[in-house]
Amino acid sequence: MSAKKPYFKDRRSAVISIAVVAFLLILAVLGIDNNNVRRLSGYQKQASLSRATVESQISERFRYAATLASLLEERDSLQRVLSAFENADTVERQSELYRELEKELAVLQKELYADSAYNLYSPYFEKMYEIERQLIESIADYNLQADFFNRQIKAFPANLVAKRLALVELSSYAVSSALKSRP
Repeated sequence: MSAKKPYFKDRRSAVISIAVVAFLLILAVLGIDNNNVRRLSGYQKQASLSRATVESQISERFRYAATLASLLEERDSLQRVLSAFENADTVERQSELYRELEKELAVLQKELYADSAYNLYSPYFEKMYEIERQLIESIADYNLQADFFNRQIKAFPANLVAKRLALVELSSYAVSSALKSRP
């Protein structure tokens, strides 16, 4: 029979070894936490930059629509949508107003097409269509970034960091029904 050899020669070396292991574990946890904070902040920043691009393009489209509406008479429903956009600060509200604007513009374009002065208004529709084509890519990019960020804040251990930093899921733009091919 062989006697079992002790792991540590005395209590002091056991305490020192356990303290070193605990210290290394704490450093590892802090390193992982710091890495998750940096990653999540970076992903959130990328999504915010994409959202800023989308918002500027949507705002530009609304400005062209406002200019067009100012040239026309009695367009209360279009004016209502345009004025509501000034206070739209959430992705959901911007998406809703974008879809409403698209409906109003579709009706307006059909009415104006029969008008002999349509050539005066067509450059506005052309420019809004051009912006809409750019929006397709920008919204797809933002929605992809937002979806990636949302998946990251749900995954372990990043979900612990997300809770501590009070990070919330990002909403996606829901305007695909309004993004269409050329009228």
